[in-house]
Amino acid sequence: MNIFKTKKENSFNIMENIENFLKNPLKQKAEVDISDLNLIDASRTALLCSVRFFAKYPDKKIRWSVKDEETKKTISNLMLKNMELEIKEHTAQNKVYSLK
Repeated sequence: MNIFKTKKENSFNIMENIENFLKNPLKQKAEVDISDLNLIDASRTALLCSVRFFAKYPDKKIRWSVKDEETKKTISNLMLKNMELEIKEHTAQNKVYSLK
């Protein structure tokens, strides 16, 4: 499985880089690590890329690696059928708790 890792310094063209990665010879599943992105950027990137990817390849899936539970929860509320989510590192330091 090929893994695409985002970097903070290329944040202006992340979507373009991910789409170029997904155009390469595809296996049944692709993995994209967006754990360096904040909640809003990670949500936007995962949803928009998944929609575009699903339109072209409805039978293939993308596994998104996010940085914390709050990001995973936000994206999973809007999750599409071609998405899978995982938290990159399962440490107490990476957990984010929302106050209600």
